Amino acid sequence: MSDNSVLKVVRQYWYMAALVLIVLIALWYRMGIIDSYIIPTYGNTMYHVGIERETILTGYYPTEELSYGGGFPHFYVPAYRLLIVSMCVATGIDPMVMSGLMTIVLGIMVMLVIYAVAYRLSHNLYIALFAAFFFIMSPDITIYTIRPLPEILGLFMVPFTLLFVISEKWSLAAISAGITALTHQMTLLTLVSIIGVYMVFQLVRAVWAYFRKKEDRDAYMKPFRTALWCLAPILTACLTYAVWMMYSMGSLDIMGIAQVANHEGNVVDIALFLRVGIFVLLFTIIGLIFIIDELFGSKSAPAAGAKKSEYGYSVSKDSALLVVAWAVITLLLTFNDKIFYLFPDHKFLIFPNFMDRYLTFFAQICIIIAAFGMYYLLRALDLDVLKEKP
Repeated sequence: MSDNSVLKVVRQYWYMAALVLIVLIALWYRMGIIDSYIIPTYGNTMYHVGIERETILTGYYPTEELSYGGGFPHFYVPAYRLLIVSMCVATGIDPMVMSGLMTIVLGIMVMLVIYAVAYRLSHNLYIALFAAFFFIMSPDITIYTIRPLPEILGLFMVPFTLLFVISEKWSLAAISAGITALTHQMTLLTLVSIIGVYMVFQLVRAVWAYFRKKEDRDAYMKPFRTALWCLAPILTACLTYAVWMMYSMGSLDIMGIAQVANHEGNVVDIALFLRVGIFVLLFTIIGLIFIIDELFGSKSAPAAGAKKSEYGYSVSKDSALLVVAWAVITLLLTFNDKIFYLFPDHKFLIFPNFMDRYLTFFAQICIIIAAFGMYYLLRALDLDVLKEKP
């Protein structure tokens, strides 16, 4: 094979090889779950396995909790447990082992959905690839995607649902939001808050467009319609959770849930915040500059200065607004203990609550923004490889 033939093969397949390599590294990170003496080995995962095993043995989902002394109705939502149970019934594998196996599968799915969201936001395969790369560079996202807990399913469902939101596939977004509501309470709050703030941003955009140029009806009606459609996943998620609460606990009083009443969660200090990844955070700063320029600057797709034949990117105003909403909400939730510090006893409704868990959802959007940052930096270096579609 000539040198030209080798070069041609490399140019044709290097991108797929790079993506496969990243997936393999992510798998390697998680293979320790299989090597563990007991699977899983820490957290309250044994408790979830107990519920799963009882469901398999009896054929019925238990009506009472086992945690916090037991003897009272469920407050955990069931989606994660039922996923493990269904896989155990289908394969005959014990729920202890299946919890570990599904953690590996879901961990890789979280990475791939971040890859898909990054592509949908940018329409650029390099930015998507960089997002997959930054996924394996974040300690926090790694920690919470090797733990067999319901949050790992939530870490998949939030970007998965937002993928439908940004694609304006509202029926699918509503269905996905309903499933998310049965995944994890913190995941539900994160998703609804992100879409809610995105809806507010669209309403502000519509009002601004209306007063700027009333004759351009499409300029203000499009964001207004988007804002109204945002109610579909929000209401579906909230109603789904309300139905579960009434079925399981016979009440909508979330303040009575032990996790809320005890205000569980670890304070996010500087050391814990840096667990997002110093490398990730540095490129997140660069990416924010890029995103804000796309939001408030002039239209720049394809990339400014690029020739028509060059491979570029396209970041819509909708995409930029969703990224900002995602970043703002997850950051506020991460520091919810600081926000409500001035309230009596430093408490407000369910807050402070699970600050360190919300940090992981913030890490997800940091990974995506960092991918924009890396692309922005490499594009500034005028790399020829970025000018061709892989």
